[in-house]
Amino acid sequence: MIEAEKKVLRKEIRAQRLALSAEKKSAYEANLKNQTLALIEQRSARSVHIYISLKEEINTQEIIEYCWSKGIRVIVPETLAARQLRHLEYRPNDKLITGSFQCKWPKHGLEYQGNLDLIICPGLAFSLKCDRLGYGGGYYDRFLINHPEAYKIALAFPFQVRASIPSDPHDCKMDQILVPNY
Repeated sequence: MIEAEKKVLRKEIRAQRLALSAEKKSAYEANLKNQTLALIEQRSARSVHIYISLKEEINTQEIIEYCWSKGIRVIVPETLAARQLRHLEYRPNDKLITGSFQCKWPKHGLEYQGNLDLIICPGLAFSLKCDRLGYGGGYYDRFLINHPEAYKIALAFPFQVRASIPSDPHDCKMDQILVPNY
């Protein structure tokens, strides 16, 4: 029953993301970027795990570039078989390759196994209680459970946040959901 609800919500949110005008998307992204940079500074993050965004997702490139400019280590996920992630250090001149699910990561990135100060997670829907609905593979739930030291956030368009969303006991919560504030 919960899986069916999740599937419907994923489809609904994807359609809303695709319908978002370029102007509105850009305004939301600028606001979210500013909030994220302020949070990185507030938390004195020295290592940030962040996804390289797909076209319809909230653009993370300027956040990545900001981290580089401040000497903050940027770690990105590589999707592996068996619904696992490998974590690679991403540096300014790294060439990217496209892999599973059209995700990108550095072709010759070094695997990172250290502590993470901040993890910025992708997702489709979020609740006011910081529940997260991902894309359905469980990659991030498996990853997040192993990093209790990290502060976990997600960036969301306003329509991605609901009073509640379907969730299972194994679904990891975020510490904070950032939404555009005006």
